[in-house]
Amino acid sequence: MTRLRALAVFQLKGGVGKTTTAVNLAAMAARSSVRTLVWDLDPQGAATWLLGVESDRKQDKVWSEGKPIGRFIHKTPYDKLDVLAADISLRKFHQSVADKKTARDSAASAIDRLGEDYELVIFDCPPILSPQIEGILQACDRILVPIEPSVLSIRAYEQSKEHLDWVKKKQWLPFVTQIDRRKAAHVQWAKEQAPKLDELLPIYIGHSASAERMLEMQAPIVECLPHVPFAKNYSALWEAVKDHLKL
Repeated sequence: MTRLRALAVFQLKGGVGKTTTAVNLAAMAARSSVRTLVWDLDPQGAATWLLGVESDRKQDKVWSEGKPIGRFIHKTPYDKLDVLAADISLRKFHQSVADKKTARDSAASAIDRLGEDYELVIFDCPPILSPQIEGILQACDRILVPIEPSVLSIRAYEQSKEHLDWVKKKQWLPFVTQIDRRKAAHVQWAKEQAPKLDELLPIYIGHSASAERMLEMQAPIVECLPHVPFAKNYSALWEAVKDHLKL
């Protein structure tokens, strides 16, 4: 049996496409016959919504009361792809989980149990670095980091690496996102700044109006518009990530 792999999509800077990345990679994994679960940790529940799911179950009870995790998992419209739904109750997550060790142990235990039904779990993380989120990151095999062409985005990544000094170099998987090659500043950034990033994946996700279409259609772009360049970018990213996860 293949060991369940855990991937965190994380970045301290908001607005860089974490949720877009999580749901599209999950959809690509499922299309590759990898049994996949998206674990939505953001109180906004954007990944849950983009995967066509609405839930009235409060995920915080998984952490605060130890409720069975299966009660919070929903089927999506896509074969081999489920979502552990998020909701506004997660705003209390940092009060319900005592510390980093408790979060790590809880997440590791859940991942171990999920291994009976899934081959990949993707955590869509909020843009914060609390002890609780750090504990979840410790339970993951790789940390995928979207980096947009900006000084602040790189700075946020460097801050994460400095704080999470226990993360092994090979566990970081940064990649460039939201790059607009019509803008000279973005082109210059890609030539001069991006190559300085250690462990950078050779994948560039372009800035695209297709992202808005994905929101309108409430579906991963690789499912609703698979032939547009934006979708093909994510297909390439999945191939790179799959190799690192040995799936």
